[in-house]
Amino acid sequence: MSALRIDDHVRCRMVTPDGPLSITGEIIKIFPAGQSYWLHVRQGDGAVRMVYEATTQIETLDLEAA
Repeated sequence: MSALRIDDHVRCRMVTPDGPLSITGEIIKIFPAGQSYWLHVRQGDGAVRMVYEATTQIETLDLEAA
C-alpha cells in the first residue's frame, strides 16, 4: 500500500518530454499499478494530473491552520 493517502497535500517533481515539471495539489484518487501506484492530484486551478509514484519525487506538505 502507498504511504500516501487521499486528501494528502503534496508537491510532485517529475521529468516530462518537455522538461522538468513541479506541481502541488491534493491527492484525490490512488490506483495500484504493479509495484507502485498512480495518483490523481488536483491542482489549485482544478486541473487533475495523474502521476506515477515510482517515477515521481513526491513530498507531503504540512498545511498550517488559518
